[in-house]
Amino acid sequence: MAVNPLLAQDGATQSLFPMPEAGEAFVLKRDNIDFECALPRGGKLWGRGCFFLSSKRIVFVAGDKSCRQDFRSFAIPLQMLRKPKFEQPIFGPNYLAGSTKPAPGSENDPAAAPLLGGDTVFYLTFRSGGCNTFLQLLYPLLSEVQAQREQGPIAQAAQEGRLNQVAYVDPSDPSVLYLSQPTALPGSEERTNFEIDTPSAPPPEGAGQQPRPNGNCLIS
Repeated sequence: MAVNPLLAQDGATQSLFPMPEAGEAFVLKRDNIDFECALPRGGKLWGRGCFFLSSKRIVFVAGDKSCRQDFRSFAIPLQMLRKPKFEQPIFGPNYLAGSTKPAPGSENDPAAAPLLGGDTVFYLTFRSGGCNTFLQLLYPLLSEVQAQREQGPIAQAAQEGRLNQVAYVDPSDPSVLYLSQPTALPGSEERTNFEIDTPSAPPPEGAGQQPRPNGNCLIS
C-alpha cells in the first residue's frame, strides 16, 4: 500500500498509468471513480479520477479533482486487501469498501509512511455504469493472489492478451480490458512527494456515497 506510487505516461494514450512492478499484468481500467480513505493516524484523502486493476494491485489515479496538489495516486496491493465489500445502495451509486495496510518490509518506504500505524479504510465509488465485468475479475484475482499462486489464469490471460476469452463482458460495465499491456513513454516517469503534515480542503459536497465523519486531509 502506498500514497503516490510511481506513475508514467502510457505510450499509446499519453495518459498517466502506474508503472508496472515485476511480473505485474494490467487487467482493466475504470474511469469516473471517486476515491476516499481514512488514514490510521487520522485525516482523509479523497480524489476523483480512475483506477487500474492489475494482477497485483488496485491503483487509483486522481484526475480533475484531488484534496491536495501532492495527492496523485493510491495503491492497494491485492495481497493486503482485507474485508472487501461491494455495496449497491438503493439511492446512490455502487461502491467497493475495504481495508488495507502496508506490506511487511515496507516500513522504510516513504510512500508507505503516511499509512503506518494501523488499517486504512478505503472506498471506491463507481459514479456511472455497472460493475459485473470488474467484480468477476476482482474476486478470482484476490483468490489467486492471497493463495500465493505465482500466476493464475486471469493474470496469465492478461499477460498473453487473452482477457476477452476469459472475462465476462457486461455491456453496462464501462470498464476497459487490457488486450495488450501498456508501455511507458521514455523519460515520462512521475514521482510526487507527499508532505505528511500538510492539510488540505475537505471533500466537496456530494463526494462519496455513505455518511462519513467530517474531516479533511490533515494527517496529524
